[in-house]
Amino acid sequence: MAKKSKRLEIPYFLARKTCSPTIPKDMQTPNNSMEFIERLKLELEDLREFLRGLPLNISDYKVGDFGCEWGYTTLSLMLALNAAECVGIDTFTGKDHSPSSLEQAQQGLDNVKAKILAMPKNSQEDGLIRETQNLLRKGRFPVFKQDDIVQSNSLPKNLDFAFCKLVLRNIHEGAYGNSIKGNQAVELAVKNIATSTKHGGLVCVVEKNVAGSVDIVPFLEAHLTFLRICHIRRGDIGTNGRTSSSTSYIVYAYKKP
Repeated sequence: MAKKSKRLEIPYFLARKTCSPTIPKDMQTPNNSMEFIERLKLELEDLREFLRGLPLNISDYKVGDFGCEWGYTTLSLMLALNAAECVGIDTFTGKDHSPSSLEQAQQGLDNVKAKILAMPKNSQEDGLIRETQNLLRKGRFPVFKQDDIVQSNSLPKNLDFAFCKLVLRNIHEGAYGNSIKGNQAVELAVKNIATSTKHGGLVCVVEKNVAGSVDIVPFLEAHLTFLRICHIRRGDIGTNGRTSSSTSYIVYAYKKP
């Protein structure tokens, strides 16, 4: 009889407490392009920790960011994965720091995009600026789509990589005003994310490590093949960079068979 494989539980990676110049309040897209770069740098650091060790060996990824808010993670995904396409999906209702409209989010990033392209290549943060400028000059930049991952039939298709941060447990609690909530809502959301992902594609879900919250593993395993679960602690991002507080996250990695 074949032995059952054990789950791979990866220990904590501890984030360094770093200081950074002032960044925008909440999650809003700033008018100042350097503020945007500062926030983007921290979000990109977090994302790379979440993705560390995953089998990411495809070039020109097609990526979906489910619950994209203002697009920091969406652009970070493009940079980290050298993605050819990246679409951010959100309800854009103005709740939980999300922009109140699709147009508001897209216009905010378009304004920043123009300012970044106009920056000199020897700017103080030239590494990330140069990387972002190279992406832009290839004609690559995130686009946004207003949609509901619980009840939609028009989500992106054939994604190489699907990312979903701090969304599924909120869906379970009915945080987005859906008529469907609880286990049924999470089941539908995971099914839709899996349907959007092509066979062999990866799905990465990030949630806070909170005792007593809903266990999303059964919903993920109903549609996807388990790769790993890891626990990661990251310093929180505030208005002046990393704060003295931190949050423990659980990162779920799955593959679509």
